[in-house]
Amino acid sequence: MTKHVPDLEHCQELDRLCKEKGIVVPETEYQWQIGGKLSGETTATLVPTNRPPTYGSADSAWRFIPAPLVSEQGEWLPWSIDTGCVNFDNCPSWHRVTYYRGEHYLEQTASTEANARQKMLNYLLAEGIITTL
Repeated sequence: MTKHVPDLEHCQELDRLCKEKGIVVPETEYQWQIGGKLSGETTATLVPTNRPPTYGSADSAWRFIPAPLVSEQGEWLPWSIDTGCVNFDNCPSWHRVTYYRGEHYLEQTASTEANARQKMLNYLLAEGIITTL
């Protein structure tokens, strides 16, 4: 399942950007459940959104961050997006997402399609190129 959703780092960036810019994230099928104990230990688990939280102990505090599927990201990205594989000599399985804007284009790459798409979404949100999902 994890190859179909972005990693925690990219999802945290989406969450931060949307909170800063007042953008509502549509409900996603999956989310990252992040638990922080008073001892400072933190765990992150990918869970279905409709699943009740897993509570480890009374000293745990849980947060949930949207983890959009590749198909959900496709619904959020502008129509001028193209995706594909990149064949680098040292890493033949990277994915590329390209956004066409006028005569120029923006490009993001990552080791999974979900991460490449999320990097592009995060960039477009950060730069104010898109303002809703």
